[in-house]
Amino acid sequence: MNILGLDEFNVIEGYDSEQYYKFVVEAKEPPTFCTKCGTTVELDENGDFVTHVFKRKDWRPRTVADLDLRGKKVVIQVNQKRFFCPYCGGDFTEYFNSVARNDKVTVRLWKRMGEESVSVKNTFKSVAEQYGISDTTVKKAFWEHVDRLYEDSVLIAPKVLGIDEVYLHEEGFERKQPFAVFTDIEKKEIIEFVQDNSKENVIRIIKSMKGYENIEAVTMDMNSGYRHAVKETIPKAFCVVDHFHVIQKANMKLNEIRAKIQSKLPEGDKKELFKCRCKITSNREKLPEEALYELDTVLEKYPKLQTAYRIKEGLRDVYKQEKKYDAYQMYHKWEESIPKDAKEMKGIQRMINRLKNEVFAYFDGNFTNAYTESINNVIKRAVRLGVGYSFEVLRAKVLFGTKATEIKKVKEMNFRRIFNSLTMQYEDVECAESYTEKYSYRVNIDRLFDELEQGEF
Repeated sequence: MNILGLDEFNVIEGYDSEQYYKFVVEAKEPPTFCTKCGTTVELDENGDFVTHVFKRKDWRPRTVADLDLRGKKVVIQVNQKRFFCPYCGGDFTEYFNSVARNDKVTVRLWKRMGEESVSVKNTFKSVAEQYGISDTTVKKAFWEHVDRLYEDSVLIAPKVLGIDEVYLHEEGFERKQPFAVFTDIEKKEIIEFVQDNSKENVIRIIKSMKGYENIEAVTMDMNSGYRHAVKETIPKAFCVVDHFHVIQKANMKLNEIRAKIQSKLPEGDKKELFKCRCKITSNREKLPEEALYELDTVLEKYPKLQTAYRIKEGLRDVYKQEKKYDAYQMYHKWEESIPKDAKEMKGIQRMINRLKNEVFAYFDGNFTNAYTESINNVIKRAVRLGVGYSFEVLRAKVLFGTKATEIKKVKEMNFRRIFNSLTMQYEDVECAESYTEKYSYRVNIDRLFDELEQGEF
């Protein structure tokens, strides 16, 4: 029995060490054609050689890597023979269907490397170390696999399209640049990932989707370019401003108020208010009783912050309504509850009123852009893992390597919790005074990214 499962070889010897298995193999049959001139050997009806026209000269060992066996690396030494071809007068070496051409790996390992290297969880280096080969070989397998995937891919327009941007470093720019992300909200799949989120580019991508005229809804943030692009290309589709972004804007204003108040306090009181920054932006019903008591105690000391917090929670009550009519009624009550001197929160009110149709379109189907936001975090993690990726590599990994990390079922409330926690953890890293504190916060950031990626909400 051939333990390797490679039918064209006979296993001559086998070695077992603590780190790897080594097998010495040779071809079962002599070559049927010359690899230089292409001359083939005649076979009879049974498939046997009529005559052995190729004269054997010598052999040379060729070492190739194979798929792991029982948890160990596999090394194969192929005793590859050289032959003389009487037709072209040249020498040639045996050709093997199971060994990658011009590389030191088997075809099945080459295929496996292509599949594994495209995952956002794996880097070229990690795959290379796993199989004991070079990064260059992994990159070649990656691009061959990706080229095949691109050939088979078709951009199909979804029923509900999600559009968002992720800011990444781009060569030649000091500041991070926006990259546009397009997703299928219903199927939880990424559709496209491109440089530049301008209106013109968004229009180009939408029009490149097969059946884009049938898109019914598009979820997005407050970016006016997205809205205009949708209205120009698919006027029948309705735009939905994601309710997470609306609440996020309110939380940002709330934090601005906290920061201003905190900056004017004596050192002793600053720390108490700083510790409440996560609690004031968290969903009130999610806080444990002890944390809720601490928050209310602090808010009583700062009436302006307390008022802003009450306004933020009132806006959240609008989104708790099931029907659009009830949401409008609750929103009117919310507007009336905002004091005239609450300038920061009045700004949120003006923003919503400018986008009222898009904001309240959420209640027509409860569509949310949470999945697109989660993909943004997957992209950022891929960038962190593979420092130095070109955009072409990153795009291929995002488009074809997110299946394993795809969030199968997004639970919106908990997604907001994790996203808010991530925002606060990054603030903690900036404010931390000691290396130990910075390390602790970064560990928490990695854990939260794992939750987002694995959908463990």
